Amino acid sequence: MLLILIAGCDNFKKYELEVVMPQLPDHVRNSFGDIRFDLKYPGSASSIKTAGPGSSVNIYSSAPVFPVVATPYIYLDSENPNDKEYIPFYSAGGIFPESGKDGSLLLKWEDGFAAEIIYKMVNNGYNVESFNIGRFKNYLIERSLGNPWIYDEENIIYALSFNIFNANFVKKKNSRRIVLQLPLVSERKEWVLSNLADPRIFEKNNGILILDDIPERNVFILSNTGKEFAELFMDSTGWHAYFSNSEDILSGRW
Repeated sequence: MLLILIAGCDNFKKYELEVVMPQLPDHVRNSFGDIRFDLKYPGSASSIKTAGPGSSVNIYSSAPVFPVVATPYIYLDSENPNDKEYIPFYSAGGIFPESGKDGSLLLKWEDGFAAEIIYKMVNNGYNVESFNIGRFKNYLIERSLGNPWIYDEENIIYALSFNIFNANFVKKKNSRRIVLQLPLVSERKEWVLSNLADPRIFEKNNGILILDDIPERNVFILSNTGKEFAELFMDSTGWHAYFSNSEDILSGRW
């Protein structure tokens, strides 16, 4: 239920909004258990930690356009329960009232990219009330086949800031192929990306993991055992990979 509070003659409105966390996508639903979300939204003094997938939290808003960004974190299993690794995933998100209904805002993985952009705009004082957010969000999702993180957000934010945005500013980041000789045990394992809008599963064969068509941005890859991960740092010159259970560092150039 949406609660509207009207205070005084200034017609100030404040909304109570139920924000619902997304469920884990099918390709990782049985892989990770201990996952939580950090919420950020315009006007919040600090991020709000929530429970896991499918949980909800009530927050208040007086903004006509209200983006909510949920960054999931996971604690991977470890031999030592006092030494768990803390891994962030790419954000899920939603934008009220465009994505809301009856006072509820269901956050989605594919909406995280647009929510991050609109959050930055609103939080920095830009007026986006006249911007067609629904069309913008749907265009990103449809054109990217559900994974807008392939795009360069800097171009989009620049265009929105100067009120010159059009489809020409939606440009893909360079995509790369990375071949990793994993410093791990050699049995066959499946690996996924910390971008949960990308449903691909990568299989390690004979200690080698091949990652095709990866956008040039930093990302974690995680094994389906919940015990190993690697962090990839990428830019226009090359890449570096750091591993959870090894001091080895792999690097490559394009």
